[in-house]
Amino acid sequence: MSQNALGRLHDLAVFVRAEEDLRTHLEQLVELAASVTDAASCSIMLLSEGNRDAPRLKLWCSTGPLPSSAWNETPGSGESIAGRVLERGTSLLVADIRSSDFASLARQLDERGASFICTPIAVGRQTIGVMNLSSRVGAPPFVEADLRLAEIVATLIGKSVQVERLQTLIRSRVAHASLAKEEKAVVARLTDGTVPPARLAKLLAKSFFRDLSSAGFDAGQIIEAASEIIALVSSDIRRFRRRAQKRSG
Repeated sequence: MSQNALGRLHDLAVFVRAEEDLRTHLEQLVELAASVTDAASCSIMLLSEGNRDAPRLKLWCSTGPLPSSAWNETPGSGESIAGRVLERGTSLLVADIRSSDFASLARQLDERGASFICTPIAVGRQTIGVMNLSSRVGAPPFVEADLRLAEIVATLIGKSVQVERLQTLIRSRVAHASLAKEEKAVVARLTDGTVPPARLAKLLAKSFFRDLSSAGFDAGQIIEAASEIIALVSSDIRRFRRRAQKRSG
């Protein structure tokens, strides 16, 4: 590994360790990952839907432009290149995707080279997502050394996601109250950073409902509270879209 690559890897490690709210710096995270691996583009997909027997991935962030369909897709285990890596739990290195078994699954390569790496993002022994890397146009194909470096980067990203999820729980009083009511084994699974946010959100929603019901609120009042949450989420989504439009404009 070159001194330059080591320096960029160190920068990524420092960023992961120092940043308290990684969710507000997703673009910086993938930009650093792409820089460390000298890739034309880097994208990260995390488990967000489905149960433990049928997990599904969701695109989290990307350095390069992707079609809107990519942001809407939720591939499961064995579906798409990322889904196959999720299923097997092992990294994939493709020298030339155009002449590989994955040619039909490849996206347009106008701004990227034909070499591709997809590696699992794990916390402990649990895979929580995948990282995709595409080579630069005209650059040599990725080799085993690049794959090893990508796996190191994916490990750092896994740690950052774990820390971010734990910090989310720490900051939430509702989460504290919900976890206090669960069995130790359940709490351990929920706080190790491997449970997708969607499943954790459902747990908190059920706890919220039980607490409101036991406090004497009727069905109409609970629906009003849920409507207020939906309104706040809709407002937040509109703000995010406006910022994205300003950046792309």
